[in-house]
Amino acid sequence: NAEYMGILGFTMSNPWSSGLFDCFSDMSSCICVTFCTPCAYGQIVSILRTNQTGGMCGDCGSCCLLYLCAPIACFFTCGNRGQIRQKFNLKEEPCGDCVVHWCCMPCALCQEFREVKRQTGIGAPAAPAVEEMTR
Repeated sequence: NAEYMGILGFTMSNPWSSGLFDCFSDMSSCICVTFCTPCAYGQIVSILRTNQTGGMCGDCGSCCLLYLCAPIACFFTCGNRGQIRQKFNLKEEPCGDCVVHWCCMPCALCQEFREVKRQTGIGAPAAPAVEEMTR
């Protein structure tokens, strides 16, 4: 599935499941990022590490780090985007991870939140109940 790049290794080949500016396609992620960006970031980190959101603030250390270092947050949130791409074999698009976070961190976090939820099945609708037929 990955394209071989010789001595450089493998490039990521899968597209993201949603675009960078599709923020309103998942309103729960959009609202979380808009009104409590540190909590959204903490949840993304928690999902990456444990496949669970980890409560309101997710990974508490990551949540606090983003809250305390807000002016320079894009410098460490872009590394998280790279981990997401590596874990799910995603392309680096529309441009480099740090550029995406520097130019539009809220949109990047929304996209990442949607992706990790989709990839891990968090927030997916429950399967319909199967009824047995009797004669």
